[in-house]
Amino acid sequence: MQNAHVSPVGTSLTETRQQALADEEYRKLRARLSVAEAVARVLIQFRMKLNLTQEQLAQLMNTSASTISSLEGGRRVSSLATLARVLEAGGMRLVLGFEHPGATAETAERIVVSV
Repeated sequence: MQNAHVSPVGTSLTETRQQALADEEYRKLRARLSVAEAVARVLIQFRMKLNLTQEQLAQLMNTSASTISSLEGGRRVSSLATLARVLEAGGMRLVLGFEHPGATAETAERIVVSV
């Protein structure tokens, strides 16, 4: 019986991930793209909450559907101006905040501003 933790090419997912995380260039790229991924998730949730297609949101923003697609795909890090335009198109405003890593609801010191 074959080991369930080994891929067909012979390297486990855990081992491949550990090797990738040991690579400095990979870690930098992953950190940069994690921001784009987080923004993409928020944009998708926002658009779905408004029950809009990418094309409809693009029309409201006076932009292209491919722009919305690239933002939601995490292939592009959005500027704050672009995020504000997306939210304005949906009748909302952008709220930015900061807190210390590892903060809990009880210990969180937050700075929040709306744009």
